[in-house]
Amino acid sequence: MAAREAAWAAMSAAGSAYLHPLARSTQVKHILGAGAYAARAAELAAGDDRAVGAESLGLTVLRATPVVVDVLKRFPAAPGGGGRVSELIRVFDAELRALPLGT
Repeated sequence: MAAREAAWAAMSAAGSAYLHPLARSTQVKHILGAGAYAARAAELAAGDDRAVGAESLGLTVLRATPVVVDVLKRFPAAPGGGGRVSELIRVFDAELRALPLGT
């Protein structure tokens, strides 16, 4: 299971270059999917430990550039629903949007 999520993280990272300029919440997954899938893979590798996923996301937030945050803020918040990866995307989204501009 962790390997599958890691593969999705890689695919999401590759696909992020193809972000549509449409200001729809569904596009947020293209921006944040790689980090969320990587966090989920880390959780699963640690026996489905959600604290590991939270730590992974926290480190990813720290590495986010101002450009990523600026692009993200041009889109509506991540949509509700979905499974654990969607939940991680919403957490990731909220944490990045809370960063001050220029961070």
